Amino acid sequence: MHEEFVLHDKTAVYYTSPLFDSFSVPHAFFTRHGGVSDPPFDTLNFAVGLGDNRDSEEKVRRNHDIAASVFGLTGASVCRTWQTHSDTVELAGGIEDFGRGVTAPAYDHPVDGLVTATRGLLLSVRTADCVPVLLYDPSSNICAAVHSGWRGTYKRISSVAIDKMVAAGASRGSIIAAVGPCAGVCCYEVGAELYESFTALSHDYSRFFVPVGEKYRLDLSGLNAAVLSESGVSGGRISECRICTCCNTDMFFSHRVSGNDRGTMASFIKARE
Repeated sequence: MHEEFVLHDKTAVYYTSPLFDSFSVPHAFFTRHGGVSDPPFDTLNFAVGLGDNRDSEEKVRRNHDIAASVFGLTGASVCRTWQTHSDTVELAGGIEDFGRGVTAPAYDHPVDGLVTATRGLLLSVRTADCVPVLLYDPSSNICAAVHSGWRGTYKRISSVAIDKMVAAGASRGSIIAAVGPCAGVCCYEVGAELYESFTALSHDYSRFFVPVGEKYRLDLSGLNAAVLSESGVSGGRISECRICTCCNTDMFFSHRVSGNDRGTMASFIKARE
C-alpha cells in the first residue's frame, strides 16, 4: 500500500514508514542532508564513491556516527552490506558484525541483504536509485535490510531475506515490509530485454512496465512489493514510499541523474529493545 512517509529533520534528515512507526520499529530511510561531506557528496554520504571524485573515509565514518545517533548509537553498532547486486543475505549478530564496514572489517564477499535478531545491531543498506527494503517480524523481533536494484529484484532477494528470517525463527505471516525511496516509474527507463526477462518469470509482471516507444519505464517499487506479496507478506503489511530519487535530487542522491560522481544514501533498521 502507498503511504505518505514521515519526514524527520532532527540530527539528520530521514523518512520513516507509518506502518513501521505503528509497530515502534526503529528504522530510517536517510536523505542526503545532515552530514559533513563536501560536494558532490553533500552532505550525508555513506560511501567513499566510485567516480573520479572520492569522499574521505573519515567523513563517511562521521556520517555513520551521525545517522546511528538517531538510534542512540554510534557507527560501531552498524553492520553494512558489501553490495554487488547479488541475492546473498547474511545472518548477522556476532561480535565481528558490530561496526562491520565502518569501524571493523567489511564482508569479504558479496552481501546485499542482512538479517538479525541481535539487539543493538544496526543493519544498513545503501542506495542511489535502487530500492531499499526493510523487513520486520513483531512476533520474533527479527529484522532485515535489503538492497534491491533490478538485478536483485529479478533474483528475488527480498524473498531470500524472508526465508532467512523464517529460518531464524520469524513467522512469515506476521512480517511487515517498508519499500523506501527509489527511482520511480516516471524516470526509470529500461530496454525491451529487461521486460522480456521479467515477463518470462511471470506474465503478471508486465503490469509494472509502461511502454515508451521501443523502451519501457519500470515500476521497481511496485515490482518489489509484488515479490514481497508472493513471498507471503500481505498487501496491507507492505508500506510503499513512492518518492522518486531521480525527481528529487535536492533530497536524494541519484545515480541515473549524476552518475558515479555523487553520494549514496543509507537505510537503517534494528530490533526493538
